[in-house]
Amino acid sequence: MSVSTAERTKGIYPSKIREVLGKVEEFRKQGVHITDFSIGRPDFDTPGHIKAAAKEALDKGQVHYTASQGTRKFQEAVCHRFKEDFGLEFAPEDVFATVGASQAIYLAFQGILDPGDEVIAPQPMYVYYGGLAFLAGAKVVSVPISDDELFIPTAEKLAQYITPKTKAILLTSPNNPTGQIIDRDEILKIAELAAKHDLIVVSDDIYNAVIYDGADYMPIAKAPGMKERTIVINSFSKTYAMDGWRIGSLIVPHSMVPDMLKLQQHIISCPNTFVQAGAVAALTESQECAREMTEEFDRRRKLIMSYFDDMNIPYVRPRGAFYIFPDMRRWGMNSKDLALYLLKEARIATVPGDAFGAIGEGHIRIAFSTSYEEIDSGMQRMMEALKNLK
Repeated sequence: MSVSTAERTKGIYPSKIREVLGKVEEFRKQGVHITDFSIGRPDFDTPGHIKAAAKEALDKGQVHYTASQGTRKFQEAVCHRFKEDFGLEFAPEDVFATVGASQAIYLAFQGILDPGDEVIAPQPMYVYYGGLAFLAGAKVVSVPISDDELFIPTAEKLAQYITPKTKAILLTSPNNPTGQIIDRDEILKIAELAAKHDLIVVSDDIYNAVIYDGADYMPIAKAPGMKERTIVINSFSKTYAMDGWRIGSLIVPHSMVPDMLKLQQHIISCPNTFVQAGAVAALTESQECAREMTEEFDRRRKLIMSYFDDMNIPYVRPRGAFYIFPDMRRWGMNSKDLALYLLKEARIATVPGDAFGAIGEGHIRIAFSTSYEEIDSGMQRMMEALKNLK
């Protein structure tokens, strides 16, 4: 018999974001400086009090297994932050500590989807959603949301894609890659739609602390009757610059806990012990570090927008996260070729828009998660390269 991988591996695809990151590393090995706009990773160090809490846990010998859902302190800390920020009360028993948001999404999809089920999700969307649904035997049905719609999905648009196979609606607000936020009024309409069709909502809330312009943000779990049908995904990577710590959270309706617990045990047994101690400090101590990071992201956002404004390059103003998704179609190149051109000629790394679905073609994603000075010099080179291309 020949050695081969399982068929399921043929239905998922490598991340185009990681593909760009690999090209960046190739240039850097050659001594070429690249301004990296490709990776959604805050360039800040993890705040000191968070690292101190993890170190203290290590010093105290907290190096052994915890309960499969995580420590009670972690569960309570997650609930504390949602109550403080949004007036939203969850029970600690419904909280799972996960290995980042990616495992949380995997756990959620494995727990709710059967073969043949469908999840409707606005596109552009995060690169792994389709593959994670496929691994559960289901599929993501993309709902294309264009620039003309400000990249904001509406209940009316989502309703057009609901079929008897639809099991869930997947929402990401603030959105990756567009930075858009679904306003409160529309969230309430989507909640009514979910209730009408008896659908679960998987709410990927990992950017919920990175908000600009006083946007009217509300978690959908806070809408009437939605806590009982919403699965909430969160992460520490973006808000607290803890991407390498690989810690996230999953909150599920209470009736789902026993079955989700079995899945958690089979997937990871239990989460990292001392990392949870750092996460508890992140959630329960001063949030000034998160506010300061968001203020700096906002400063960078305004810098990038000023460059696009000067060259009359259209974009939808991002109101959350740390991405901008400009429309580059006037240069007559597909998004992959344009990204490669900018990498070679301007020494900047961006992600082709089609990485986030067909509706993203003709766009590029720029992450303003590197320093202000690096953004300034990178954008100058980008504008010069685009002038030459024109």
